[in-house]
Amino acid sequence: MPVVLGVDVSLGRGLDVVLMEEHVVKESWSRLGPSGLGDLLHRHRPDAVAIDAPPSAGLGLLRDEAERRRLPFPPPPGKHLGRRIAEYELSRRGIGSHQTHYHERALFSWMTAGFETYRVAASAGYPPYLGGTPRDRTALEVFPYASYVALAGCLSAGRRWRLGWRRSILDAGGVVGLPADAGIDLVDAAAAALTGERFLRGDGGFIGDPREGVIVLPVPALEDRYRRCPQPENAPAQARLRVARRLCECGCGGSVRRRFVPGHASKLRSRLLREARVGRAAEDQLRRLGWLRHLEKRGPPT
Repeated sequence: MPVVLGVDVSLGRGLDVVLMEEHVVKESWSRLGPSGLGDLLHRHRPDAVAIDAPPSAGLGLLRDEAERRRLPFPPPPGKHLGRRIAEYELSRRGIGSHQTHYHERALFSWMTAGFETYRVAASAGYPPYLGGTPRDRTALEVFPYASYVALAGCLSAGRRWRLGWRRSILDAGGVVGLPADAGIDLVDAAAAALTGERFLRGDGGFIGDPREGVIVLPVPALEDRYRRCPQPENAPAQARLRVARRLCECGCGGSVRRRFVPGHASKLRSRLLREARVGRAAEDQLRRLGWLRHLEKRGPPT
C-alpha cells in the first residue's frame, strides 16, 4: 500500500500535514513552515505528497474560444475566463472552488504559499503531477472538498455541519488514527492523503488540462451533477429544520425577528389600556405581555 503525505495549505496558519499508510494516520503535524515540510519528505520518503493547492498560476486557456469548444460541455460565452479547466469542470457539476487566475496579482495569497510548497516538494524529489499514468515520488494537486463530494455522492449539507460531515466521510472511507480534536485543516490534510492513496492504488482519477495542472480525485470519474446531501438525522431539530416564521404579537400577521413590527407595540399597548377599563380580557392580555404596570400608573377607571 502507498504511503502518502497530505498537506493543507494556509498562508497565516502554516501547513497542516498528515502521514497516511493503508488508511491509517501514522503521524500529524500542524503549523509547519515550508522547510518543515522538506524535512518530512526527506525523512519519511512517502510515495507521494498530496497538496491542497494549485502548483502555479493558471494559463487562461478558457479565454480561447477554440479551447472552450474542445470541452464536452463548453462554458457559456464570457463565463469562467479566469478559471483553469479543472476548476470549470468542478463548477459545472455544482462543486464550488476558487479560481486560479492567469494574472498573479489576481491570485489568492494562500495560493502563493501553495506555489512555495510545490517548490519545496520538487527540491525534495517530488515534481508536480501533470496527468498520465500515476507514478511514485510526485506532488499531486488535490481539492479536499471535491474529494468529499466525490466519495459522498453529494454536496455538503451546509456550513454548520461541515466538520462533522467531512469526518464522517473519512470514517466511511476507512480512515483511522485522526485525533478526535482535529480541526478542519488537519481533517482536510487527511482527505488529501486519502485521495493520493486511492489514486496511487488505481482507484482514482483526475480532471483538468496537463498544460495548466490537473486535480486528482479519489474516484475514477465524477458524476455529471451533484445535489446537496440531506441534513444529518442526529442534528438538533432546530438545526435540521427551518425555524418557524415568527409573527408580530399584535396579531397583524407581520414577520418579526423579535416581538413586534416597529411601532406596533405602542399601538397595541394603548388599545389594551383603553379596553382594560371596561373588560377583564384586555387586562389579562396586558398581564401576559408584561404591561399591567402601565394600567396601574393610569389609575382606576372613572
